[in-house]
Amino acid sequence: MTDSGQGAQAPPSARLEAAIAWLAVAGLVLLVSAVGILALHLRDKVMEEAEARATDTVRVLAEHAARLFDAADLLVVRAAEETRNRDWDEMERSTVTWDRLRREAVRFPFVDAVWLNDANGRLRLTTFRFPAPSTTVTDRDFFTIHTDGPDIPYVSELIVGRVTGEPTFLVSRRLANPFDGFRGIASITMKPAYFSDFYRQLDLPYAPTILLYRSGGKDVVVQHPAPSPGATTPFDATVAAAMREAPFGGTVHDGSTLFTYRALAEWPVGVAVRLDLRLADAAWRRTLWPYLLVAMAGATALVGLAAFGFRQARAVRRAQRALEDRVRDRTASLEAALDQRNALVAQKDLLMQEVNHRIKNSLQMVSSLLALQGQSAPEGEARRQIAEAGRRVRAVSDIHTLLYRGQDVRAVPFHDYLAALCRDLERSAMQGEEWRLELALEPAEVPTDRAVPLGLIANELVMNAVKHAYPDSGDKPVRVGLARVDAEVVRLTVADRGTGLPEGFDWRRSRSLGMRVVHALSAQLGAGLEVRDTAPGTEFAVTVRLSAWEEEQSAAVSAPP
Repeated sequence: MTDSGQGAQAPPSARLEAAIAWLAVAGLVLLVSAVGILALHLRDKVMEEAEARATDTVRVLAEHAARLFDAADLLVVRAAEETRNRDWDEMERSTVTWDRLRREAVRFPFVDAVWLNDANGRLRLTTFRFPAPSTTVTDRDFFTIHTDGPDIPYVSELIVGRVTGEPTFLVSRRLANPFDGFRGIASITMKPAYFSDFYRQLDLPYAPTILLYRSGGKDVVVQHPAPSPGATTPFDATVAAAMREAPFGGTVHDGSTLFTYRALAEWPVGVAVRLDLRLADAAWRRTLWPYLLVAMAGATALVGLAAFGFRQARAVRRAQRALEDRVRDRTASLEAALDQRNALVAQKDLLMQEVNHRIKNSLQMVSSLLALQGQSAPEGEARRQIAEAGRRVRAVSDIHTLLYRGQDVRAVPFHDYLAALCRDLERSAMQGEEWRLELALEPAEVPTDRAVPLGLIANELVMNAVKHAYPDSGDKPVRVGLARVDAEVVRLTVADRGTGLPEGFDWRRSRSLGMRVVHALSAQLGAGLEVRDTAPGTEFAVTVRLSAWEEEQSAAVSAPP
């Protein structure tokens, strides 16, 4: 009987077709989103590469220009030294001086000529022509700046030479007489064409504009490519503001332009690179086209797969029904087998716990019978031997107590066992004496088949210390230790601070029952037994390897069900 308030469920094939449709739409959306994200990432990458390339170019060009200006200044200093303590008239007539300076100038391809002007601005000597033509530079800024200024190099604005008739700019220095009075200037003219030729040879993307400018007035002395007639200044308001804020270098994004600049160290000159980002956008679009073609191919394939999926919907429905029937039958059989296995495992665990419980009860009964037998025996060696036998039985019984109380019957928390054993010895064997047991027990799981003999060894060693270590009254400490040497080895130690072993005593050949038990059980375990004279006292150490049990445990875990 159906509920009329609920609509009929869509058949599985209809749900599968709807899922295919939604997957196709989601795939197209994901594809478009991925292409969009990729496009943005590629654009950011292109812009970052353009900025990094411009920054690297500015740095290299600044270093190049700094070396050229340093070399030009050395030539100016060399020309200034030629004038020292010499008369201007004599220098003006000296072909030797003219030839020497000319040979110095031709060594530098970026130098046009060397110029020497006296205090009145009159040209006295130039490597451009001999004798020097009659001209004056009193109205030039590179002359007036030195009349009262210090002797530091000065870079002029771009000028047209009165002698050469060519555009140029100068690097000049002040000449002083012995009394530090103004005597004239020494200067060289540099070739802007040299810089333009050098910039033209650089293989730089996006057709950059390269500028060499004076830092003070921001006027350009070299621009490559050369500006078109009527072009505006390259330092617009945004760039000028940025250069005032950071005069030593920086990058300015101004709409479709990237402007990167850097000032030269120790020179009032800077280098700038201006990129047209529209060219970078064009490069980005060219890079994006292959991805767009791949995306379109992917979209076409996705639509084709969706159509194929619709055709396969009914076949999937039939296969799904058959598979569901098989899975249902298989699941039912597996659940039944699993329930049966769990029941057998639970029954086995219960039986093991019951066995250990009964063994513990039987051993406790034997221990009690031995205690009663010992009480009825006369005082002396017989009663003592019976009491020791009872303690040995209790030591084994305690192991089975831990086994039936724990969840894992294959291993025993041996540190708990040792603590319980020592407490029992304090109650039974150390009453009325000044005994003191010191426990230093690290947690350690010991396999059941090794815990029983190792527990008996611990019992014998402690009782051996009780019987022989302290013949006199007083404080009688006995230290019991359990430590993990590594992941596979544990070490049991029993130590006292008593009289030690008698002189000439060989514990390996001792005929006492306790030492024979310790030897036999150590051999059974394959354990190492050491006895050390600690002066005062004696220490017994038993080293047992657990690897055999751990290998069995690993094999049980990795074995297939």
